[in-house]
Amino acid sequence: MGTIIRRNERSWAIVIITEIKMMLNGLGLKIKSAGGESTLSVNKKSMFPDVLLYEDEAQTKILQGWELKMPDVLITDEALIADATRKAKALGLNSFVIWNFTYGKLYVENENGNFEEAKVWSGTKHIKSREDVMTYKAEWLPIIKEIVMTVNEYLVNGIIETSSIVNTVSEGLMTELIQRNKELVAENITIESSKNMPMESRLKVWWNAFHEEYDKDENNMYSAYAKSVLLNWTNRIMFANAIKRYHNCAYMIKDIDYTTSPNDGNIIIEHIVEQGDFYNVFKPLEFNEIIPEDTWIDIVDYNQFLIENNIEKIEQRVLQDILEKTVNTAKREIRGQYATPYYLADILCQITVQDWNKDCADLCAGTGTIAKAIINNKFKRINNANKAFSTTWMSDKYAYPLQIANIAVTDIHALNIPINMFQTDVFDVQVGDKIEIKNPTDGSGIVKNIPQFGAIVSNLPFVEYNKVAIDEQEYIAQYREKIINDTGIEFTRKTDLYNYLPFKLYELLEKDGKLGIIVSNSWLGTDIGKKFFEAMQFYYIIESVVISNCKKWFDNADVIGTILVLKKKEISAPDKTKKISFWLTNKDIHSIENEDKEMLINSIVLHEVIDESVATMREYSISDIDNITQHGISMNALFHNISWVKDIEDFIEPIENELSMIRGERTGQNEVFYIKGETSIADKFLYPMLKSSRNIKKYTASSDMKAFCCDRTIDQLKEDGEEGTLKWIRKFCDNNYEPIPKSINYSPWYQMPSTNRADLVTSENPDKRLFIAELSESVLVDQRLIAMKYKDSVANRDLVFALLNSLYGMFAIEANGFGRGQGVLDISKTGFQKICMINPNLISKEDSEEIIELFSKIKNCDVMDIQDELSNKDRQAFDKKVLQSIGHEELYDCIKESLLSMQHTRHCVK
Repeated sequence: MGTIIRRNERSWAIVIITEIKMMLNGLGLKIKSAGGESTLSVNKKSMFPDVLLYEDEAQTKILQGWELKMPDVLITDEALIADATRKAKALGLNSFVIWNFTYGKLYVENENGNFEEAKVWSGTKHIKSREDVMTYKAEWLPIIKEIVMTVNEYLVNGIIETSSIVNTVSEGLMTELIQRNKELVAENITIESSKNMPMESRLKVWWNAFHEEYDKDENNMYSAYAKSVLLNWTNRIMFANAIKRYHNCAYMIKDIDYTTSPNDGNIIIEHIVEQGDFYNVFKPLEFNEIIPEDTWIDIVDYNQFLIENNIEKIEQRVLQDILEKTVNTAKREIRGQYATPYYLADILCQITVQDWNKDCADLCAGTGTIAKAIINNKFKRINNANKAFSTTWMSDKYAYPLQIANIAVTDIHALNIPINMFQTDVFDVQVGDKIEIKNPTDGSGIVKNIPQFGAIVSNLPFVEYNKVAIDEQEYIAQYREKIINDTGIEFTRKTDLYNYLPFKLYELLEKDGKLGIIVSNSWLGTDIGKKFFEAMQFYYIIESVVISNCKKWFDNADVIGTILVLKKKEISAPDKTKKISFWLTNKDIHSIENEDKEMLINSIVLHEVIDESVATMREYSISDIDNITQHGISMNALFHNISWVKDIEDFIEPIENELSMIRGERTGQNEVFYIKGETSIADKFLYPMLKSSRNIKKYTASSDMKAFCCDRTIDQLKEDGEEGTLKWIRKFCDNNYEPIPKSINYSPWYQMPSTNRADLVTSENPDKRLFIAELSESVLVDQRLIAMKYKDSVANRDLVFALLNSLYGMFAIEANGFGRGQGVLDISKTGFQKICMINPNLISKEDSEEIIELFSKIKNCDVMDIQDELSNKDRQAFDKKVLQSIGHEELYDCIKESLLSMQHTRHCVK
């Protein structure tokens, strides 16, 4: 691939750059230099303007770009203007000049972000051809000077602004390069993998591990991998240019030019690694050489731009800023759902680590935010960069996150300090194992032994049980067996990956070592979560559990995060008197003020509420928790004041004493069995059905469709002349009456039973309305609803129905589940059947009659949002009467406060 110069066009750009440089000598303008030669002479539409003006001699402050064309391209050409606009935006500039030797135009960005024509130069409108450009050079050169003087005037007046090299290098250009080339690279990778089955398989393994990081942005494996390839190149090129002043070997990056290939580029970067390390940054992503020529030219352009703009001469603070912004851009481009925000990482580290002099680790390092927070906190306290880095360890299963992590923890002031970073699956990490890292000063190897850690701090991977990689399933089986042997508690096979990791990390902690982890909040409201919580008590003293009471921690994810702070102990049965602190943070961690952040950290470390506007805490002993949760109340309720439960526990009973849970229908093929509108099916085979709670407005509900339930054989239907019903069945089968759809859950396939009928129903994912509806007739119910049937032993259905919808009944529903990312409540049938209700058998006949009468005033009204519901006077009278009937009217305000508090926490994520 050679350099291609188009004499009649590109070469004039070099002439103009040279002339501008000569003009600027002695003028004392704010414009100090001009450049752009290094990205000019290429056979492709460049990412960069033909001419760049700078506000400094070192060419680190870009002022403006000029786009040059010959006279045969009209100054009004839309493609020309659009290209100049795109380049200005990529460089973070608010102006540009276009020049075709006939006319010149200055464009400036307006308040709406659009570029408007601000000045026109027409003094050479007689220049019509390429030949004229040479002929009339003496006439257009003064116009060039006039343009430069005008631009300088606009700069002095503040109309034109310079671009920050920080944002240009680490945001605008990286994003531009990726957007320009992503689909080109994806197409190339698709074509190449079609010729190479091992390559396709390798990509699929990668996609299986990483697709959740992209699912908010990319749903195509090849596009996602293309983005990773482009980030791999831009990150390496940026980093090499940034460290040149401190590591001479990085000057070899200049050898990546228009004469090299992607393979050459990898070899050049490999030489840098051999002499100066930063292996995790510089490691090539597999197949990164499979990129089209146009993309490679863009990558070379990016490199040449950094070289020409002397990025290595920028002051250390700005270089550090570039590194941090690059990490942010990489994270944004991947759109990692669970990337840890720095403020959260910082808080997590400070509430976990007890002794900053000891070895600390993040062994699920991801993009390095937590490791960076550990290093920063160590340095702040022990003021020794060597010790801060040498006692911080980080690893990850995958190489790509470690590239970003290495950039994230790199300190321009401490480039010569080795970083304890290695690529290993966390399950493979063993105390005493040797790892080799490189000395950044000379590339020599340093062998270190993995120590026992004083603290491990991690955002554990949110990998669901059915998405766990094959190579980790064996580890999970081992730890499932270990947990059974140590605790007698058996995890089911539907247990997520994160549930096993604390038991692995236990082995890597020293005596009394601390573990601070971020996990999904699902464990707070599920049977699996309860086992997880109980098993951890054998290994750790659980000190604190922390959730947000003000916005989500992870913007991209539907998962709600929870912090657990644990202290290692000898494996043994838990001390039931030991208290656990459950914290609600009342400030948004993304924008928390430093003073409030310090107060939050001090509060959690000391187990003291210092300021309720910052955080609130509830403490419960393990014995208290066992007692509370046996009443169908999830651990999610423990963040709120529910100490009053012990006062009412003698007056409540399991809901199953009065109701049977009904299995909702899961057909596998709703179009076969759920009937809307006219049909040929005989009425005798159509039964009332409720599919959704969406349209239930009151405490009574009706069916919203018919269900096809046929208990006759095909021969019987033929014999009985049921041609209309047979006609419906034939729509979904072949000539032998074998089903065409294969996922139907009944046998025979068309025989949905009609026996699972419900009397009562509620939603699995309620939001602002909490209620149980009574069906006007006994109907079939879809699996997405929680369905119940009165037991034959129920003496007073009206009373049971009223009690289910009382204040305690609403609390019982809310307290049974946990909040999801959309703000709705997540409850399951298995969990719901464990809730308790006020015992109707303890209520006198007179009180029962009054309760039913008071409920009748509510029953026929629309169900309101909880806040409005509890403000209703009829509702208040009803709820107080229910509590008064069991001698506990004084608990009304407590139960109401608990319910509203739980709802607020659930809804604040939106």
